[in-house]
Amino acid sequence: MRLITDIMRDIRKGRLVEEATALLAELVRSVDEVGKAGSLTITLTVKPGEGEEKSIHPTIAVKKPIKEIKEAIFFSDADGDLHRVDPAQSELGFEEVGGARTSR
Repeated sequence: MRLITDIMRDIRKGRLVEEATALLAELVRSVDEVGKAGSLTITLTVKPGEGEEKSIHPTIAVKKPIKEIKEAIFFSDADGDLHRVDPAQSELGFEEVGGARTSR
């Protein structure tokens, strides 16, 4: 029985293995950068041909980890709009008192 790695090296004159190797290295760099897991999937679809002939269609899918974007707090109003400041809360009216600063 032939090893699957030998068959993969025969697909497109080794380009499948070359592309998968390059994508794996790229995935590893992303995992190092982000600190989260990723995956690389190689799928070989085998289709029947005439007689004993078979065609193999390879695909490579890479799922790189994504940096987390921190959440932001917003307040909604009756119209469904979002605001950074709570529209239901009135603003406090501050005034500057004199120019002298006091220290404790």
